[in-house]
Amino acid sequence: MQPITPRLVFQQGDHVCTLYTSPEEQLRAAVEYIRGGLARGERCLYVCCEHNVDDFRSALNNAGIGTESEEKRGALILMRKEDGHLKGGYFDPGKMISMLYAAVKDALDAGFEGLCAAGDMTWLLDQAPGSEKIVEYEALLNRFYASNRALGLCQYNRSKLPPEILDHCIATHPFVRIDGPILLTNPFYEEPELAASRVARPVGVEDRIAMVCSVV
Repeated sequence: MQPITPRLVFQQGDHVCTLYTSPEEQLRAAVEYIRGGLARGERCLYVCCEHNVDDFRSALNNAGIGTESEEKRGALILMRKEDGHLKGGYFDPGKMISMLYAAVKDALDAGFEGLCAAGDMTWLLDQAPGSEKIVEYEALLNRFYASNRALGLCQYNRSKLPPEILDHCIATHPFVRIDGPILLTNPFYEEPELAASRVARPVGVEDRIAMVCSVV
């Protein structure tokens, strides 16, 4: 098992998950992440789910992020799940990866330093066609972020998503974000070649989450 090593900053190449239990915890993580991306000169792309776009925009404004000016200059893009993961009414990992490649190119062409992407993963509760391919998608994201001027944060609702999904989450993210912000190296991470075809191990997932979300 790899050591759990803390880090205090996000950087390009990161593929990070955060597991939250309340709307306040989710918003705190998202605001912190977006604020950092804007400060680094990156274009921030966020896919909303539990919060609609207007409510999420208000949360950013309340945290001191001027969404009107950031959206106007193209530094902030807020999307609905229907325009992101579930565009067309189904989920296709390849389609999402292609969208991210295009988003990185567009960001660089527009003069930004890269793409700071994030999404609320509770769209999985819709059980739309293709949702069963989530582990394949997360494995593909590891390859994508490692080779592009981009980083990603996946937000998983620990109180709503089933243990099978949470187990896949833990297995497919090299880093886990906890309050601080602190990024921890994930000792349960599996390389993409293994993770893409893995079978969920829901038994004991809460113990694994508790371990990986503790600074040791």
